Amino acid sequence: MARGSSIAEYSARTAYRDSEVAAGYERVRFSGLLGRYRWRREQAAVGELVGAIPSGSTVLDCPCGTGRWWNLLLTRAKHITAMDISNEMVAFASKRPEVVAGSVELIVGDAEAIPLANDSVDYVFSHALTKHLPWPVQYNVLAEFARVARHGVICSFSVITPLKYRIWRRQRLVESFPFMEEELYWMAGQAGLRVIKMRNCTTPVGVERTVLFEKLPA
Repeated sequence: MARGSSIAEYSARTAYRDSEVAAGYERVRFSGLLGRYRWRREQAAVGELVGAIPSGSTVLDCPCGTGRWWNLLLTRAKHITAMDISNEMVAFASKRPEVVAGSVELIVGDAEAIPLANDSVDYVFSHALTKHLPWPVQYNVLAEFARVARHGVICSFSVITPLKYRIWRRQRLVESFPFMEEELYWMAGQAGLRVIKMRNCTTPVGVERTVLFEKLPA
């Protein structure tokens, strides 16, 4: 299948449709020494790029998951539209104080077909989604983010060097979909975006990068 086309089903569409998975999401990923270290690395990298969002902006958080990034996003955003494909994640996140206070509006939706109009938010924020998506879907999702964003996108991707590509091939990982850096730049251009800054957001040997994109003039 050619990149840029659509895939009907993949595991990330259904993996988080379980209330127990939602309730244990942060505890499972960020407990223990390694988990806390990963959390600090993520916070530093993502926080640096979120700091580039002008104060008072509107933001789409997709997928919002448990809402774990809202506290950081609200340091820059006046309002967050939070979307997830999982009803269970949305139900769990709806109990957070940011929703009760009215700073966050929750909706259920698919990142491949975001139910928002063109240029309806200032920025789109997405963390730890694309690495789970087949390559054609990553193209579609980044194009959707660009469509609904007026100014830019902050999104994480798995980005590998030629050396790490050889290691990745030997590992035969299931449902791992990294990009070479030059392909990420090309994909951004196809979506009408330009890469402004990229930061490692996991361990030094990890491949996940948080990327700040600027939307190009139409």
